[in-house]
Amino acid sequence: MLTNELPRTGSRTQEIHFTFEDLAHTRILTTLGPVPETLFALDLLQHNISDAFIGWRKEARTRLGKRLGDLLTLARDLSPVANLVTLTRSSSDHVKIELNTLGIKKSRSHQLRDSIHEFYESAIRYFWPQVHGYLETERESAGRILFTAGFDRLLGTLHRQIQWTSPVLTLPHTSPGTPSRVTLNGSGIIIVPSLFLFGQPRLFLNRANTAKPPILVYPVPPSPAAASVLWAAAPTEQSLAALVGNTRAAVLRSLTDSRTTTEIAKRVGISAGSASQHATVLRNAGLITTHRTRTAAIHTMTPLGLSLFKGKWGSFSLS
Repeated sequence: MLTNELPRTGSRTQEIHFTFEDLAHTRILTTLGPVPETLFALDLLQHNISDAFIGWRKEARTRLGKRLGDLLTLARDLSPVANLVTLTRSSSDHVKIELNTLGIKKSRSHQLRDSIHEFYESAIRYFWPQVHGYLETERESAGRILFTAGFDRLLGTLHRQIQWTSPVLTLPHTSPGTPSRVTLNGSGIIIVPSLFLFGQPRLFLNRANTAKPPILVYPVPPSPAAASVLWAAAPTEQSLAALVGNTRAAVLRSLTDSRTTTEIAKRVGISAGSASQHATVLRNAGLITTHRTRTAAIHTMTPLGLSLFKGKWGSFSLS
């Protein structure tokens, strides 16, 4: 159960107090999903804060056309995002997103939902496979830090504006009306990277059920190299062979189930050496990951690879 202390006057930081039980219950998710990223992106569209988003902003403006002005007005109406959206986690790690429409006329509420969905279709859906793959990579990186160096290193390296001095995590206090001190008391916390959230990390509390863990979202802006991949045209299944070559496409298709290098070679009909070379290229492109055991290298398709293979674009659901 959470214990909240109301904000102190002028408090600019928020403290999250952990116990050993909280650390045991802390989880890292890949993404909150298309809806929160869409809302963060709406907020981002108003600000020219990073060259890393130039490609996305240019494509979004082109796709939105004359509707751009109306959606920029919507973005201003929705700020700050943290007060508009309620995020809660179920026991299965599914994050439910609800739009806080208290005090908003029903007709206006429907208009907001329709406009948010329109923005998703125009500016986010096209790039979602790359966005999901990028965030999956970020989660894997955080997981490796946790596995090899422990919670101290993970919490201490999440974001430059997040400070960890055991047992307290300190971050900027971005949401008026939320407590400056949060004591988890065993609930743990959900940590989630976000591509489109810019500036400061944000903490979402479940006020309806304080036994549920808060969700800490932290920005992971792309490097110039990553941005060039993120904002490239999203290939379809039909263009997969043209993108990576016929043999490499066959290798990727063979990984709908995880396989060793030898198993790939037998399934595709190539030598083990050739299979290893193709797997290396696919891994460097972020389409597969490789886990090495004592006797074999096991290859698995990443979310980005699966997106290219199956045309996965993400589902959009706003309550």
